[in-house]
Amino acid sequence: MIYLITALDAEARPLCEYYRLKRDTSLPYTLYRNEEIVLVVSGMGRTNALMAVSALLGWRIPEEKDILINIGICGAPSEYRIGEALLIHQILDGDRRYYPDILYSHSLRETSMRCVDVPQSVLSDYPVDMESSPIFQAASRFFKLHQMAFLKIVSDHCTPELVTKEGVIELLRSHVNSLDTLISRLSAVQKQPPLFSTDERNTIEVFKTHFTKSQGSAIDDALTYFRLRNKGEFPPLNPLIPNSKRERSQLLEELIATLTA
Repeated sequence: MIYLITALDAEARPLCEYYRLKRDTSLPYTLYRNEEIVLVVSGMGRTNALMAVSALLGWRIPEEKDILINIGICGAPSEYRIGEALLIHQILDGDRRYYPDILYSHSLRETSMRCVDVPQSVLSDYPVDMESSPIFQAASRFFKLHQMAFLKIVSDHCTPELVTKEGVIELLRSHVNSLDTLISRLSAVQKQPPLFSTDERNTIEVFKTHFTKSQGSAIDDALTYFRLRNKGEFPPLNPLIPNSKRERSQLLEELIATLTA
């Protein structure tokens, strides 16, 4: 299944037309779907995005090879062209940083994005939106880093008062092919053979029993990152785990830093 997330109805309309999505009333959110795609319109802002994505993924829990794409408009500094499609490789949210893994070839411009609380009328150092961070946070409970993508289309140079519904529809309509290509590339990554053998996976699962569920997810992400960039190699996972919670956290931090270096 392909999960698409937009903030606005105007962003969703061209996608519904292109993929022939039909309205579904299973959730208290605007929802469209066909046999392969489900799209939810979250509404603007952090709370709406977090709640809508959590509801969607709780309603239909993703499977191993499913993917999620957040697509929508963004404000951006003047060096970004209006109508330009951007693929986000880092989401900045205050002191927090989130990194979707881009493990496929593409022709889009990669950039960081800053997630903000209100529409921006002052030029930022990076493109800005209001939903990417909470979408990442909610989705990362269900998806690995390489199963998610954030595709943003520049709608304005931090002049949100000039953005119109009709303009948003046209911007999204002009990039349905970009989305279609991204879906194909991202889906192809998921169809590759399993990264770890049965014995390796058993070793990983035993190692993870010494850590919390969220720490175990971080270990999985780091090991996936390492294996994808170091084909055939498998890092030794030290079976001697400290009893101290603080020392275990330090060990985990060092391990993840080594795997993702």
